[in-house]
Amino acid sequence: MSNKLNKATVTVLSLGHGVTDLYANFLPALLPFFQDKFSLSKTLIGGLLFAVSTSGSLFQVLFGYLGDKWNSRFFLVLGPAVAAIFMCFIVMSPSFSALILLLILGGIGVSSFHPHAASYTGRMAGENRGFGLSIFMTGGTIGYAAGPLVAAALVSSYFGPKKMPLAAIFGVLTSFLLYKYAISPDNQPRHDKSFKILKIMLPHLKPLACLTILVILKAVVNIVFVNFISLLMNQRGWSIIAGGSLISLFTICSAVGTMIGGYFYDRYSKKKLLIYSLIFSAPFLFGMVHLSGFMFFLFLVISGILMGYSNTMPLALSQELIPEGSGFASSIMMGFSWGLAGVLAWGFGILADLFGGDVAPAMSIAAFLPILAAIFAFPISEK
Repeated sequence: MSNKLNKATVTVLSLGHGVTDLYANFLPALLPFFQDKFSLSKTLIGGLLFAVSTSGSLFQVLFGYLGDKWNSRFFLVLGPAVAAIFMCFIVMSPSFSALILLLILGGIGVSSFHPHAASYTGRMAGENRGFGLSIFMTGGTIGYAAGPLVAAALVSSYFGPKKMPLAAIFGVLTSFLLYKYAISPDNQPRHDKSFKILKIMLPHLKPLACLTILVILKAVVNIVFVNFISLLMNQRGWSIIAGGSLISLFTICSAVGTMIGGYFYDRYSKKKLLIYSLIFSAPFLFGMVHLSGFMFFLFLVISGILMGYSNTMPLALSQELIPEGSGFASSIMMGFSWGLAGVLAWGFGILADLFGGDVAPAMSIAAFLPILAAIFAFPISEK
């Protein structure tokens, strides 16, 4: 394996990440649509977040393990197409239970893609792992940012819910590109009977546990803010498209932060900059909830950048800790952590109901979780 960055492969994998996450993030902008269609409480909305977060995250652990054991890249190839097909049909759901089912099936496509795409990107980046993964993460973040805006546009009067399934074609085409560029003779499926993930993980259990808790707390904040921004704006009289645009702006700022973090990954103290970015993000997140006008937009931009800065470090460090199980390590950082965060985020939906449906108090509490996350960065050693 070359130590140089394989630009072509990393670019295709980053594109695949962007397209997959675009479909994965359709739900937030459509929450007002489903709230009206099925008369949903904030608790049931939390249930939707739980379904899409757990299926799109927790299943990554299974796919990560199987992919490392079999050395298979077919999971990442199929992911975008599966995610696209089912997520584009959610607006056609005849009932709340059907909506849950489609979200789970779409989430499985998301889960199958992420661990092996991240692992393969790390391999293809060579000595530039931090920078290569930052490109990969930025691709996903940009797609994640575009998701709510695209979804809102698709259900608007300009396109309409009935035509939304046609948008799945982009996911299918992306899977074809991944098949062409991410499958090669040296990574065809094989069965490795000697692969024992627990044996590989045990020597590095403490730093992996700290990284996992840190990512869980960060993910809770991200899930709550990305999914509640549209509801907060809806409470202030903004349209679905306007709310989706703000979600996209927040996530694009996170993408900028991710690129900045990747650039500095091998140049400065990872730990110090990680801690500072987490701590300083809290007051800006809190201010964003309670401010309006220019200051609201300013705090949204700064908090998005600060939250995005620390996206690359946990993933890169986990792959460096257990390179033999990099797919499984990636699944813990990108899957298990986000899945558990989805469960915890459900509690913030319940909290919003306790405040009469007002999401601002729940978002205000979530705003200070990055400070708690920063505490778990202190025991992590730097190489």
